Amino acid sequence: MEKKPLSSGLKKFFGVGDLGFTLMSNVEVFYFAYFLTNIAKFDLATTAIIMTLTSTVDMVLSPFYGGFIDALKPMKWGKYRSWLLVIPPIVVVLYTMMFTVIGTGIVPIVIICIAFITSHIAWNFSYVANIALIPTISSTPEDRTQLSATRGAYANIGKIIFSAMGLTTILWVGGAVGNPVLGFTISAFAMACIYWLGYFIHFKLTSGYEVTQEEAAANTNVAQKEKISVADMFRSLVQNPHLLVLLLADVARWTVNFVCAGSAVYFFTYVANNVAMFSVYLLVANIMAVIGSYSSKYVAAKLSTRTAALIGCYGLGIFLIGCQFVVSNIILVLIVLSCAQFFLGFLYALMVALYGDASIYSEWKTGKAASSWVMGLSNLPLKLAIFVKGLIIPAMLASVGFVAKMDPATATPELKAGITTLFCTIPGCTVLAGAILLTFGYRLTTEKMVQYQAEIDARKQ
Repeated sequence: MEKKPLSSGLKKFFGVGDLGFTLMSNVEVFYFAYFLTNIAKFDLATTAIIMTLTSTVDMVLSPFYGGFIDALKPMKWGKYRSWLLVIPPIVVVLYTMMFTVIGTGIVPIVIICIAFITSHIAWNFSYVANIALIPTISSTPEDRTQLSATRGAYANIGKIIFSAMGLTTILWVGGAVGNPVLGFTISAFAMACIYWLGYFIHFKLTSGYEVTQEEAAANTNVAQKEKISVADMFRSLVQNPHLLVLLLADVARWTVNFVCAGSAVYFFTYVANNVAMFSVYLLVANIMAVIGSYSSKYVAAKLSTRTAALIGCYGLGIFLIGCQFVVSNIILVLIVLSCAQFFLGFLYALMVALYGDASIYSEWKTGKAASSWVMGLSNLPLKLAIFVKGLIIPAMLASVGFVAKMDPATATPELKAGITTLFCTIPGCTVLAGAILLTFGYRLTTEKMVQYQAEIDARKQ
């Protein structure tokens, strides 16, 4: 099947599904622990068991969704598009059940754990299929960058919308219905429905861009090439040094994202001594991330996806490290951190395009198209980074003498220096290490990608 040029609809609206996904997932990311302790009234030990069990299962399964999609027989609407249609309504039901308290004793705990694990299994299939469509429907590196940048911009817009809603809106819903638990249930359901609608829009936008089951059946050559074995997946990984380097660099990028997000409140409370500016920082940071995401495609078009990503890595690292030198001036802190968030959003949009290029290289190298396997591996750095964040933040705070609920006025110079290191220096050095890896290990240039794609297309003639 010859690839069509990207439609204006795809160029403008591919990413609305990611906006919905961000809104939905952020209910859990920011408020799941709060729901368990303050709304469902579970004790801390029970909360820890629920969160540890569910997140561990989620992390262990994260690398395999793309492999399953590539190995399974494609459904009626295509290998990847089908998952955008079939999975979201299932997710809506399961995700909503995460924010319920049904029954007494161990029953609600079991329901929440099962709902968490199954909803994440389901949504990961749709998430991986969604990003696997990027290299599948793109004809050129510029197309992949265009779709990745638009997707990144919409995802960051979702963060802005969610920050404007926040916990206050969820609690207001609970008050309006006279049931705090139901307030979370309704909010989770509403956000999940937006995700469903967004992915359905992606499904419609990509109509005609992927081989359907009927078309594959009529072309036995295509049907045969669609079949991917475990050995093919293994080869697509070990014979792809660019992908291996990218995975390591992406762990660094996600670690920076989560460590900065998790330690920002400590920085503004105990170092900047200005908690009120934390909300301002979140708003400005998200706006700058949107601008960075959207502008990345123009820089990549002028230079290349790889070069633009390197600019993002080095820029992010330099501004994060630079922030430690201006901590005494809150205005300069906001300016420097806003620049850092610009480059973080800039980089967020480009990383998916780099995975897309790596999947094209894999197909050229092995002769097998394993886009969802390669793109699905991008889930692994994210999950690993969450785990790393959970180790770094508590360890660093403990090492500098932090005590829960301590008065900011009693913060020692050692504590302030330690939190600054946690918020600025460690993330800055981490992303610079990732930048060095990409510089010397990821060598897929625009010229090479055009050559590889042309050779792949020639084989299919």
